[in-house]
Amino acid sequence: MHKPKKRNLQSPQKSADWLQYINDCLPGLVIPVGPRFQADVPEYNDQFANGDSDTSRWLGTKTWALEDDDSTTTDSGGKIGKGRPDSCFCSSRGSPLCVKQHITEARARLQSYLGPAFKSWNFDEMGYDVGKTWSSKQKKKFDNLVRANPLSEGKSFLQPAQLSFPSKTRKDIVSYYLNVYVPKRISMITQSGCKVLDSDDDEVEEAPNAKNSLKRSRPDSEDSSTKLAKSHYLTGRR
Repeated sequence: MHKPKKRNLQSPQKSADWLQYINDCLPGLVIPVGPRFQADVPEYNDQFANGDSDTSRWLGTKTWALEDDDSTTTDSGGKIGKGRPDSCFCSSRGSPLCVKQHITEARARLQSYLGPAFKSWNFDEMGYDVGKTWSSKQKKKFDNLVRANPLSEGKSFLQPAQLSFPSKTRKDIVSYYLNVYVPKRISMITQSGCKVLDSDDDEVEEAPNAKNSLKRSRPDSEDSSTKLAKSHYLTGRR
């Protein structure tokens, strides 16, 4: 009767030592050194000539703020980032008209405060003002396209919208969707009292009586539809 041979099992410490020994014998990565491989960056000194294009071109152009401006306060004297008071003097506080009025006022103050930087930083391409270049007929047609191509079904409105609006670029369509359409839908859903909010849910029906027509909560299909919507979000996949 043959006895099975015993395996010569090495301890983990011994195996680690052998691995370290092998790694030490391998040639290391050579890092080339010299003017052909490293950039020569001189020590920065603000005492450079304005006409020195080789130096000044890397510093960019300062667009904001001017040297004599106090960038920590607004024209109304309030601290930036503090926000406005919770209450206002509007006749219908919290209504869509009230919110729109405050957004318009804040936008005007920001534009006055930033000056030319407001446009150079593309703030003029943000918010509800993006919809000013869209007619009422175009807006209604866009709404119908989005509802006819719900993201939850793996569809995309982007290609149909590009065919329906030949005068609009892809950037214009995406900008309108994110700056006008989505905020508008979120506003309608929150005003209806819906506690489950999904801005990518395009299957929610819109009717004058939003409280009765909006779907309140869909816990069974919420996770799957949301994940599918995010995976196909503005990718153009049909």
